[in-house]
Amino acid sequence: MKFGQLRIIGWLLVCAFILGNAPVSWAAGTESPDLADLVRELQTQMNAMQKTINQQNDKIRQMENQKPQIQAAPSVLPSGSEATSAPMSDYEYNQRLESALGGANKWLKDLKFKGDIRLRYEAFDFTHGPPSTADDSRNRFRYRLRFGLEKALQPDMTIGFALCSGGISGGVNNDPTSTNQTLDGLFNFKPIFIEKVYASYSPSWAKAGPVSKFTITGGKFDNPFEKGSSDMIWDRDVKPEGAYEKIDFDLLNTSGLDLRAYTTAGQFILDEDALNSGGDAELWALQAGINPTFYTPFFDKPVDWLSAVSYYAYNHYAHNNNFMIDGTTRLSGATATDARGNPAIGTDLVAGHFNTVEIYNELALPFWKPLRLYQDFAVNPKDSSPEGAIRGANQAWALGAKLNSIVQKGDWELSYAYKWIGHNAVVGAFNDSDFGDGHSGKRGSVVKAGYALTDNLTLNGAMYFVNDTNAGTAGYLDKETRRFQVDLAYKF
Repeated sequence: MKFGQLRIIGWLLVCAFILGNAPVSWAAGTESPDLADLVRELQTQMNAMQKTINQQNDKIRQMENQKPQIQAAPSVLPSGSEATSAPMSDYEYNQRLESALGGANKWLKDLKFKGDIRLRYEAFDFTHGPPSTADDSRNRFRYRLRFGLEKALQPDMTIGFALCSGGISGGVNNDPTSTNQTLDGLFNFKPIFIEKVYASYSPSWAKAGPVSKFTITGGKFDNPFEKGSSDMIWDRDVKPEGAYEKIDFDLLNTSGLDLRAYTTAGQFILDEDALNSGGDAELWALQAGINPTFYTPFFDKPVDWLSAVSYYAYNHYAHNNNFMIDGTTRLSGATATDARGNPAIGTDLVAGHFNTVEIYNELALPFWKPLRLYQDFAVNPKDSSPEGAIRGANQAWALGAKLNSIVQKGDWELSYAYKWIGHNAVVGAFNDSDFGDGHSGKRGSVVKAGYALTDNLTLNGAMYFVNDTNAGTAGYLDKETRRFQVDLAYKF
């Protein structure tokens, strides 16, 4: 009831009281001796009533200014029935979310969270050669944890960061090719590292003519050269540091052929050392690729083909210990020794330079299950190792096939690859760390399989059978490394 309505009712009550209690002689105009007392009593009652009305009016205003807290009453249904409620509208959801978060929901817009947890069992078996040269077999358990977020600040700008687990030695993680942490150390707490921190700019004004997207990214980020390379060149855990620029082209779009292309340029920092007279170590990289998708008379779905050429120029990397990470080398092949493992003089790599050229081709065929075939070849023409070194030490190549792929629950995939990686062909610090017991100077087969237990939970297995490329020369024994892995991975 409003204040004005209460005032009118109050006055009506006063009038009724006067008319009902006044003496007849007063009503007739005859003055009564008690009239003054009666008037004073009525004034007192009116003041008290006015005070009460004012208090009630203040309470009503307070209630009107407060937002109602409405809770849905529980439904009373017969036993065995499930209660249902009307669906919440988008407007009501946004209003409640904004009220609960105090406006923080606007910052949560366009914010993406993602990560994964992986548990791994891994076994090693070393064969061939006399017992004195064979390493002991090994069993170990490991885990991997990765978590990150990405935020679109505006239509053209994106920032992000990610954290990860990883092995530790001397206070730092000295292996850029692995985010695995071994279960060891008498229950000690395990470290967490920064995996990525970056900003990316893709201006809308750059979309002109055949250019469909132009991107500039800086910081520590996902490797932009993975698309046109295999793990013979890049382990999938490597996150380069520096900056890169990428241009995507849409060249042709017809009913039978879509033709896309791209080019990527990278300027990466390897080792910044002001005390090093030889200069800082850097990587200048360039990749160009073409990606036609076309129909053929043999398949109902289109065939996808990717062909790319890359050039990696490692500046000052092979000199003055620039290839060391906290006093440790992860080259595992192309180290500061000659091709036969004899110590070299100084702190330089025997390859002298790494200016690697890579040619990559990938073909996806839409059989009853998608089949992906790939070929990768790399050569280091700047290799300056002594004459008579292992033949083909400056070359590397790989062939592989993958049948089907995991997308959702019940999916499976199977793959096989053979790789031959010379000591001085590619930088062994950055390629596949699971290939044998090292990165380069290796050759062998890799078999992998996976099955999706749920949409997010996958069971994977892998087998590696790897030998040394220089086995059989100068009495070097052909020791084979067999590695077996079983993974349980959950993505979120």
